[in-house]
Amino acid sequence: MPDNQNEGPRKRGPFSSYAAALFDLFGTLVDGRGNACEGAREILSRVKPLPWAIVTSCPRELAMTLLDRSRLPRPGVLVSAEDVSKPKPSPEGYLHAARLLGVPAQECVVFEDSSPGVMAARAAGMRAICVTSGWGDVEVSVENGRLAIGDRA
Repeated sequence: MPDNQNEGPRKRGPFSSYAAALFDLFGTLVDGRGNACEGAREILSRVKPLPWAIVTSCPRELAMTLLDRSRLPRPGVLVSAEDVSKPKPSPEGYLHAARLLGVPAQECVVFEDSSPGVMAARAAGMRAICVTSGWGDVEVSVENGRLAIGDRA
């Protein structure tokens, strides 16, 4: 692991880079009917080489059902309602996901669609990117084993 691994996100021009991506489920990756949100499949395919997780306030069984229905890939780490004692805006879920991924919290970026979720990410010491109208304004790529995040807006 590089010496600077615990230093947090790296800045390079208009991009910041991170070691892992954490996603909310409802409104970020799937809608209420279990359909993939527009752009979700593409964003997950871009981050797939890196550690990533889903953190959701719903029960694990429902989360897996929604992922299967949407045909989105299942993450290696899924933190659900059963895994935490306090829901968002508590940072517990995001901190637990970072521990399971083996990545320092400050090296994680969170994609969220709700105020409690953004508050949870920030309380965990993570950068939160609010995704409220699809993925069109978020530019994501993997460079040198890190997730590079830019803003097209």
